[in-house]
Amino acid sequence: MPATLQGTGRTAAQAVMDRLRQIEIGAVTTHERVAIFPIFAAAGGGVSALEYRTLAEALADGSVRVAEREQASVPELVLQNTGTTMVLILDGEEIVGGRQNRVVNASFLVPAHMTTPLPVTCVEHGRWHDTSPVFSSGEASNMSMRSMKHAQVTASLRTSGRHLSDQGAIWDSVAHTSDLNRTSSPSGAMHDVYRSRASDISSYQQAFPYVAGALGLLVALNGQVVGADLFDQARTAEQVWPKLVRSYALDALTGEPGAAIEREDAERLLEAARNARYEVFPSLALGEDVRFESDAVIGGGLVYQDL
Repeated sequence: MPATLQGTGRTAAQAVMDRLRQIEIGAVTTHERVAIFPIFAAAGGGVSALEYRTLAEALADGSVRVAEREQASVPELVLQNTGTTMVLILDGEEIVGGRQNRVVNASFLVPAHMTTPLPVTCVEHGRWHDTSPVFSSGEASNMSMRSMKHAQVTASLRTSGRHLSDQGAIWDSVAHTSDLNRTSSPSGAMHDVYRSRASDISSYQQAFPYVAGALGLLVALNGQVVGADLFDQARTAEQVWPKLVRSYALDALTGEPGAAIEREDAERLLEAARNARYEVFPSLALGEDVRFESDAVIGGGLVYQDL
C-alpha cells in the first residue's frame, strides 16, 4: 500500500497515519475479476502543492536520464535529474533498456540537478547486454511481486540500511508469472508477459478509467482486497492510474473468481493500515521512507518533510 505525501513538521510515521485518516473511498466499479474503489480526500483532508514530475514524464522529455553504472551492476543504476523540478520515482516502476530491464526498489523523490544511485531489481533474467544505452519507462510490477519485494526491501533496511531485494526470488516470481500466463520470453522478461497478455489486460484498462479527483485506488482481485495506492495529489494519481490498473489486472487474469467485494472489506484494509506498526528509514534522496506492517497488512509511504 504505497503512498506519497507532504510532511508538515510532524514525524514521518504520524504523517502517514494522519493521511490514512483523511481519505474516503468512493463507489466500487467491477469488471470480471477486478473491483476498484477510487480514493478521495475527505472533507478538510486537502492535497499537497508539491511541484514534481513523474519518472515517465521526465524520461520522455529527456530531463531525467537513467543508465548503467560505469561498472555495470545488477542491483544499481544511476539516475541524473537535469531538469528544474523534482522527480517522483515509484516503487515497482519498470525501466526498460540497458543491459537488462529493472524495477525500482522503493519510492524516491529526487531534487532538480541531482545525480543519484538508484536501487533496482532485475526482471529479465536471461539478458546481460545493451539494447540501448539509456532506459525508458515500462510497466509496473504486478501486485504479487510488488508485495513480496516490499517485504524483502524492508528486511534489508532493518539489517543493512540499504534498499535491496532478494534477486533470486524476484526472478522466480517472474518465471512463475510467465508460466501462469503460458507465455514465453527468450530473456525471461516481465515486460514480455505484459506484451503477450496485452489484449486481455486492455479490457480492464478500458473498464477502469481514471476517476476525476481521485488520489488513488483500492483494489480487490478475485474476491479479495489485495492493496491500494495513494498519492498526495490527483495529477499524480491520474498519471500512473493506467499503469497500476494493468499491474493489478495481470494478477487477476490467472486467479480463480471469488465473491463480490463490499465497502466494509475495503474499509478493513485501511483500518488495518492505520493501526499497524510503523518504522522510519532514511530515503535515498528527499524525505523519509516509512514502512508499516501488521498481521493483516504491509505497506509504506514516502514522506517529504518541508524544511
